[in-house]
Amino acid sequence: METIVIMLVCVALIVFGVMTMAQGYMVSTDTAALSMEEITVTKGEMLRTGISIIDARRTGADTAEITVENTGQIKLASFDKWDVIIGYHDAANDPYNTWLQYAAGSPGDNEWCPAGIYLDASDNTTEAFEPGILNPQEELKIELKLDPPPKDGSAVEAVISTPNGIQDDFSLVY
Repeated sequence: METIVIMLVCVALIVFGVMTMAQGYMVSTDTAALSMEEITVTKGEMLRTGISIIDARRTGADTAEITVENTGQIKLASFDKWDVIIGYHDAANDPYNTWLQYAAGSPGDNEWCPAGIYLDASDNTTEAFEPGILNPQEELKIELKLDPPPKDGSAVEAVISTPNGIQDDFSLVY
């Protein structure tokens, strides 16, 4: 009789252990599947995103304007999540590598802001469809202000990156 009770307890423990392991396996598999789906969506978005810097010019002693074209297939917005990183030398030939802060209005020192979205920035043809969103083939003008100002005649190197990591770089002789 005692053997039967011990055997029933052992069988119950084995069944409980198997069920616990099966539940853990199913949760792990579900989590992995959801992660793979998220990775696939993110990778697809990255493959359809593209930007190209088509113009960069000095507009003042410490200011510049960059024109970026959306060469991808998806709309771009959330400019406050974009990154603009600048590298240059100042008048004393000291090197500066700076991440510029986003500004909603006019840029302050070491800040950048979107100055407008255009169908064609070269002749200031403004966008007509979905204002404030950089649709495919539209162009975004970016204003930036650097402190201290770059040395005259020196190269200003920059990288612009979207929130999903797509980037383009340029060099401007200041």
